[in-house]
Amino acid sequence: MRAKLWTVSILLFVVLLLVIYNSYGLFENNATALEENPVGGWTINLNDILISETGETDINVDEFVYEDSTTINNGYIAPGRSGYFDLILDPSGTDVAIQYEITFNLDDAYEDNITYSVDMLSGDSATQVDENTYIGVITLDDIDEGETISLRVHVSWVNDETLNDSDTQLGIVLNNKIVIPINIKLIQYLGE
Repeated sequence: MRAKLWTVSILLFVVLLLVIYNSYGLFENNATALEENPVGGWTINLNDILISETGETDINVDEFVYEDSTTINNGYIAPGRSGYFDLILDPSGTDVAIQYEITFNLDDAYEDNITYSVDMLSGDSATQVDENTYIGVITLDDIDEGETISLRVHVSWVNDETLNDSDTQLGIVLNNKIVIPINIKLIQYLGE
């Protein structure tokens, strides 16, 4: 009887070892796999120029749509003339919300008689945070709906008789243009 008890005990012990071994096999994983987490797209264009690669871009605008004038040839700006250009920020290739900051750097380039103002044509209303800087957010919903941010920048060269000398220096250069430097910063908006 004792021999049978030892045989049954050994048999139960072997079965117990097999159960433990097979259970351990359930939790052991020797498989390898490559986990892929897709990165959200970040493609932003400004007036059909890709600007999203760096996060910060400087551009110079010198092409304007001028108002009609009987005293100044088309394509030229001089005291008494005004015009505009449009900035269109298109985030359609982007999978994340964007915060943008646009800074116009006209202050140091020209006398006070060359002025500009900015109007929102479409998109959210950018907030003017100082005299030359506008910030705003393009939400993911806006991007999904295909919205763009359009700003119209009006430029005027006001005739000021006290500035005739500097106006003449600008005007006598053949094919001279007013250039407006613009700095654009783009970052992912995280809901701050």
